[in-house]
Order: sequence, then structure tokens, then C-alpha cells
Amino acid sequence: MAGPPSVTIALLISLVLAGCASSGNESIADATGETVSSQIVKGRTRQTDVRRLYGDPMKTSFASNGNESWEYEFSRMQSKPTNFIPYVNLVHSGAEGDKKSLVVFFDKQKIVQDYTMSTSKVEVSRGLITR
Repeated sequence: MAGPPSVTIALLISLVLAGCASSGNESIADATGETVSSQIVKGRTRQTDVRRLYGDPMKTSFASNGNESWEYEFSRMQSKPTNFIPYVNLVHSGAEGDKKSLVVFFDKQKIVQDYTMSTSKVEVSRGLITR
């Protein structure tokens, strides 16, 4: 029969696991500007190569001149410690983490003309006090 220490350990493990979340395209989760530049060559890499490397884009856009752009995003968030404090979480809670974005621009021949890779800090606040 499990004693109180086992219940406490199980609760702590569930809190840690519940504190992390990710969303988006996993293929860019560990990507950096350097890794992307080693995989995509402007003027040479084809659209089929980009799909093979990164999968289907989250968003596709078309310009009036027939050019196309594909957008990939990935976010990894961690719950703020205040989320787990009763009553305090009503006043202030949320998550913080990193968001990566890869945008690839193709010409009419479906060849990469340019791309941009960026990483930014993101924060989500909830409760009565938000920043």
C-alpha cells in the first residue's frame, strides 16, 4: 500500500510535467540560423526540399506577382511558479518561453529566394494583475 511519500512524489511529478507545453512544427524546435543556412541555399533549394526538411507549413501566402511564402512556428512554454500557489494564481499566473519562426520565400519556379529565422521570448499573463 502506498504511503504519503509516494503520493507526494506523484503529485510533484505531475506538477512538473503539467508545467511545460509545446506547440507548432517540431522540425524547427532545435533549429538555429546556422542549421537552417546549412540546409537552405538561396537560389538553389526547391520547395520540395523545404517540405522534405520541415514538413507542411503552418501558413502559406501568395503575392500578387506569383511568389509564395511558407511560415513555420514552434513555441515551448513553461508555467510560471505562481500557477501552483492557491489563491495567488487567481491574481497572477501564466507561462513564459521561446517562440521560433521560419519564413521561406519562393519565386514562381518554386525555388527559395530568401528566408528568415528568428527566436523571441514570449510571455502569457492571466489573472487580476497582468503585465
